[in-house]
Amino acid sequence: MEYKENPIICNCMQVSLVDIETALHEHEKLSSVEEEFQHVQERTHCSTGCGGCHDKIMDIISQMMSGHLS
Repeated sequence: MEYKENPIICNCMQVSLVDIETALHEHEKLSSVEEEFQHVQERTHCSTGCGGCHDKIMDIISQMMSGHLS
């Protein structure tokens, strides 16, 4: 997917939207949003600082998995 903007989603760890997408697409078969969040978190360290971005990242992953984020 190509985005017009690449906003920082996790300010503490400076993780961008593209960073999340890249980590998400490392899996051949996407499972649950929670499992994919864990993988993205392991790869990017997002939501390991203050945790304020957790819900936003879960929403982004859900939208990416369903094909609704463009």
